[in-house]
Amino acid sequence: MVFRSHRVRILARVLLIALFMGLLFFAIGQEKWYAATAVSAFMVVLLLVELFRFIDRSNLEFVNLLQSLKYQDFTRSYRRKYTEKSFRELESSFQEVLSQYREAKMDQAIQYQYLQMVIEHIQVALVCFNDAGSVILFNRAASSLFRRSGITSLEPLKTEHPELYRIMVSLEAGQRELIRVNMEDGVLRLSVTATGLRIREENYKLVSFQDIRQELEEQELDSWQKLIRVLTHEIMNSVTPVSSLSEAINHMLTDDGGKRRSPLEIDPDDLEDMYAGLRTIEERSKGLLKFVSDYKNLTRLPAPSFESLSVGSLLAHMENLFARDMEQAGIDLQVGKPEPDLSVWADAQMIQQVLINLITNSMEAVGNRKGKRIRLEAGSQHGRTSIRVADNGKGIDPEYADKVFIPFFTTRKNGSGIGLSLSRQIMRLHKGSIYFHTDSKGTTFTLEF
Repeated sequence: MVFRSHRVRILARVLLIALFMGLLFFAIGQEKWYAATAVSAFMVVLLLVELFRFIDRSNLEFVNLLQSLKYQDFTRSYRRKYTEKSFRELESSFQEVLSQYREAKMDQAIQYQYLQMVIEHIQVALVCFNDAGSVILFNRAASSLFRRSGITSLEPLKTEHPELYRIMVSLEAGQRELIRVNMEDGVLRLSVTATGLRIREENYKLVSFQDIRQELEEQELDSWQKLIRVLTHEIMNSVTPVSSLSEAINHMLTDDGGKRRSPLEIDPDDLEDMYAGLRTIEERSKGLLKFVSDYKNLTRLPAPSFESLSVGSLLAHMENLFARDMEQAGIDLQVGKPEPDLSVWADAQMIQQVLINLITNSMEAVGNRKGKRIRLEAGSQHGRTSIRVADNGKGIDPEYADKVFIPFFTTRKNGSGIGLSLSRQIMRLHKGSIYFHTDSKGTTFTLEF
């Protein structure tokens, strides 16, 4: 409305100038119209000057507004005492625009302060830098971690904290790594994550350092307690009958006075019981030796021999390996067809062993259910490749869900309890993970690379 009124006033002035210029040319053509010619010429000049001043004042108002926006100077005032209504309306509109920008700027400042407060108070160290090594974000937790404040460049960290510097520079966007760092106050266990940013056509990397030492210690303590319970249970199962039978045999070999009896004095039935007891002791001793041997093998895995492994070929190999067993057990083995170029950087023998463990467990899980089915499939999403082994068994009991990866824990009668624990260790050696989802309709184990 203001600018329409402004245009109307300019148009009115232009029309008046055109009118008086017409009168001027008409008066010039007449004889002795000297006064009319002079008046018309004067009015044309006057109107041109007035139009110039009108437009100049308008331009000045626009320039002031644009400068206020350019330099973010919202303290300027447009409350000048112009007599013309159009200028008063224009000034009022400009004032409203500046007021809105002023409020937006204040809201932006408040949000920035809030964000800064959050960044400074979180316990995760944040460092953001560009390709040239210039630092634009270095929060309080980062200052505490690096024992430096006011960092504007990564260069000082290169010599003071070479390990952390190497991780920051080499870690790709989207990657995560767990590291151990020796600091003055002890060894830190850090979870380092990198995120890529692009600000004003410039690439930045945001790296976060989270101290997970306490969480890992709590988790490690919990794992040790669970492992000790399993070890105690297994050892007691072997030692208790050995101790009991040894005591019984010793009782058979001595008289009431505690003296050793002659073999001729031992009752034949007692002698047979002694032989049976010794066989049981031998079996339980061998079982205990095998248990210790399995534990030793579990803690001494060889380093993986990495190669580019085709996922499609891997699944096809598993299909051929288990085809006969699946047919005999009446299990429908379904194998998905992944993308032809889908591959993982892994040790073929180790990953095959993991899949063999999972498929064997699935065959046990489906048991005697009708319509027994096991499915192998693979895919890639967000830069991660996953291989899944799914069955339609009864699922894992919630009571045991947090114990399945504990060494020697098993619910199977003839199970060793090291398959899943071994699988998890192998996946850790591959910088990957293994996890599962279970319910009453079945269980799906996922290997993620």
